[in-house]
Amino acid sequence: MANVFVQSLARNFEQALRLMEAALADCPDELWAADLWPDEAPTAAAAHGGLHSSAPWFLGYHALSILDYDLAGEFEPWAPPAPFDDNTYGFPNRRFTRPELLGYVDWCRDRVRLTLDGLTEQVAARPLPSAHRYHGTLFGVLVGGLPLHVVEHAAQLRQHLTAAGVTVRPMPGDRGYTG
Repeated sequence: MANVFVQSLARNFEQALRLMEAALADCPDELWAADLWPDEAPTAAAAHGGLHSSAPWFLGYHALSILDYDLAGEFEPWAPPAPFDDNTYGFPNRRFTRPELLGYVDWCRDRVRLTLDGLTEQVAARPLPSAHRYHGTLFGVLVGGLPLHVVEHAAQLRQHLTAAGVTVRPMPGDRGYTG
């Protein structure tokens, strides 16, 4: 379905992934494991295993793994690349490094490209299977909203960094952005 709609989706995904990539790259080492919301979401073991956190590394992992998982839509098994396959029910079993997460951004770019290349009217109109948390939702509707989740967490990271006095690289829409 190489039409204007898919081209628009491709652009939205790329902007979302660029924003996440910049937020992860701009995060200094001393803030990498610092929780954004230490009272509400401190780094700790999750109920069924793995880790839950509000640290930059976790928010990056969360946004990217949800993107990767939802692009599979439960129509195929979710098979994240190593080391992100080291998880318990989607919760990471360890803290991931900046280079690992930046590599996951690239993996997700490829995953988006493959998904959008195969997005036909029939594929977009498939309801998500009962195993998916949004079961019954049309796959195209899910795909259309995925960039928003990535942007949400990238923006939270950028706000956290700027509040800590870190100068983040300008992105489209920011003053000082030169492209």
